[in-house]
Amino acid sequence: MIKDFFIWLGIGMALLVLQATWFYGEEINPFRLDLVFILVTLLGTLSQFGLGILISAFLGMLVDILSWDMLGLTLTLYPLIFLLCHLVWTRTQLQSLWIQFVSIFVLQVLYVFLVQILLKINIGVEFSQIQVLYILVQGLITMLIGLPLVYLHRYLMKKRLPLHQ
Repeated sequence: MIKDFFIWLGIGMALLVLQATWFYGEEINPFRLDLVFILVTLLGTLSQFGLGILISAFLGMLVDILSWDMLGLTLTLYPLIFLLCHLVWTRTQLQSLWIQFVSIFVLQVLYVFLVQILLKINIGVEFSQIQVLYILVQGLITMLIGLPLVYLHRYLMKKRLPLHQ
């Protein structure tokens, strides 16, 4: 469990560094590639609830520190997204790759809408009509970036499962 925690935390930190450096810039704004969000949804597919909630909360706190002045926004929303993924994945038979891709899109759109609503309520940031289109495009981009990451996750988990049985 502790080994898994540090492995997933290391993956999350590496994705956070990539997200904050190489994949962030004026040429791709307003579309921000949210690699950490994809990791949080992938953690929701694991059966380890405690591990996933801790890592999603910790990564949410780091994203809050690096992204916004309002601490607690992603710290709250990442564990909520993890919880939704975990509940759907462990309590239903909806476990295909296509469901996972669609859930990344839907949850990304929900996540960004919640961020925009909370920023408008707390800070007074304006929310324009064009941002709705931006949110949908960002959800699509996140889903497309998630395709290879989901396949890699599935491949690594299939390789690893026989070691624990």
